[in-house]
Amino acid sequence: MKRVKPLVAGIFLLSQTLSGAALAASVTLAGNTIDFSFDDALLGLFGPASVSGDTLYFTPVDFEAKSLNGAGFALTNETINIQVSAHAGWTFTTLDLVEKGDYLLLGSGSMADVAGQIRVFDIANPLTDVTSSILPAASFSQMGVPTHNWTALASTDLSAWDSVQAINVTVENLLLVSTGATSSLAFVEKKFVGLTPGMVAVTPVPEAETYAMMLAGLGLVGFAAARRRIA
Repeated sequence: MKRVKPLVAGIFLLSQTLSGAALAASVTLAGNTIDFSFDDALLGLFGPASVSGDTLYFTPVDFEAKSLNGAGFALTNETINIQVSAHAGWTFTTLDLVEKGDYLLLGSGSMADVAGQIRVFDIANPLTDVTSSILPAASFSQMGVPTHNWTALASTDLSAWDSVQAINVTVENLLLVSTGATSSLAFVEKKFVGLTPGMVAVTPVPEAETYAMMLAGLGLVGFAAARRRIA
């Protein structure tokens, strides 16, 4: 029996390791000119991801915040991390985010809002980064039923980065609501998130050796043409 116990313990540890690995898996989704890579176990409230063209999008079903009957502030938040790699011959110019959902306000003192931030850094040079705030396209001011649609946007200019091939993108999302009186309700829900990098084709710049070979080739062509004329 003493010889069996180490074997049993080893099998148990191996099974735990394999089950843990199954819970966290790196996923890569291919777009037209880029690839998106992320840990699908860390998407949280965003839910499963899909790609259309060069847009990575989410359609969450449980990303909401609500406050009832003067309960005060309620906050729901989630942050995801994504690596984006350009296909050969392409580089980044911008990074655009669009979010959509609906909200409901009833009673005195009820309010709702969305906020957040996208942060982008160059994977080859992590200290080079830019940020942009996620802002609603219009205020959450409509009262009563039915629910009202909202849109929030963020855009980051990456054109100053010279031929960057891979970036890391962090998307932080906040949903906020508050009620200030009894018989009041505030509710907001996120139903769509779309992340679209702007891409441009890279024009190759010939190296010095390439220029030298081109000149040598032209010289040989000229020499051959001159010999034909003499002959």
